[in-house]
Amino acid sequence: MTIVRGIPEHRGLFRNPVVTLGSFDGVHMGHMRIFSMVQNIARQKGGDPIVITFTEHPRKVITPKTPPRILTTVDEKVSAIRSCGIGNIILLDFTAQMAQMTATEFFNEIVLKKLGVIDVVVGYDHAFGRNREGNIDFLREISKHRGFGVTRVEPKSFYSRPISSTWIRTELEDGNVRLASSLLGRRYAISGTVSRGAGRGRTIGFPTANLLPEDAGKVVPKDGVYAVTVLVAGTERFEGMLNIGTNPTFANVEHTIEAHLFGFSGDIYGSAIEVEFVDRIRDEQKFGSVEELVAQIGRDGSAAREILREAEGNGTIN
Repeated sequence: MTIVRGIPEHRGLFRNPVVTLGSFDGVHMGHMRIFSMVQNIARQKGGDPIVITFTEHPRKVITPKTPPRILTTVDEKVSAIRSCGIGNIILLDFTAQMAQMTATEFFNEIVLKKLGVIDVVVGYDHAFGRNREGNIDFLREISKHRGFGVTRVEPKSFYSRPISSTWIRTELEDGNVRLASSLLGRRYAISGTVSRGAGRGRTIGFPTANLLPEDAGKVVPKDGVYAVTVLVAGTERFEGMLNIGTNPTFANVEHTIEAHLFGFSGDIYGSAIEVEFVDRIRDEQKFGSVEELVAQIGRDGSAAREILREAEGNGTIN
């Protein structure tokens, strides 16, 4: 298994390369179908399956004033691709210069000259190069002269709708974390470190871990209360509930992500944690008193435990 950062210096690093190329943000069920095809062709032809992807989402360079929120950090993307069975990954830094390359320049310089591919696999709507001119027709035309195969993979659909990263972002922003996880093929998660918060949770009997996300550009689900699981320091997983918002009962203005871990009472300030979202419980709301808030948090805890129990019974908790 090989991870290469940047364009390979010379051919020969891979044997009979079978390649797919894309941003693959989220590494969702549709992407997995593409990766499966890459592996199948590689096995048939005795080649190496390879994913070429980017360290940053291309739209951050192409439309810097309106960059997309991402679904996966680069480390999460690499991990998800490898979990699909592909260990050969080329990570490119998408630059302004690359954004101006024509499809012919990009494909010749990076895919053909440096890799010498024997097959290229793309999604149903894939396009690359300036003005997105590198579509399936472009690949099929150039393949006639350069002697490589081209395979187009049909979309993976859910409720008769093609799965896409854009759809998943929309569902998360609407708080539909269960549906988003179904589209991803795994729970949506946010990783980061535990920072010191206001400390109010401990005073009312519900201590919380205040999550500072690893990447500020990652999608945070809609404000509200969620049932979650939390992996602490990469070793121990806890069930819990989580609030995203401003804690309006206390007239806060700071936006926070705070998780209460069931059955945990230790000090984890500064620790790395990963929060997996299981389902949404309710909107965040302002209460007339702290007592009303505490009573509602108790009900939220019961709801979260029931959601997690059902998820475990359905075999959807790893």
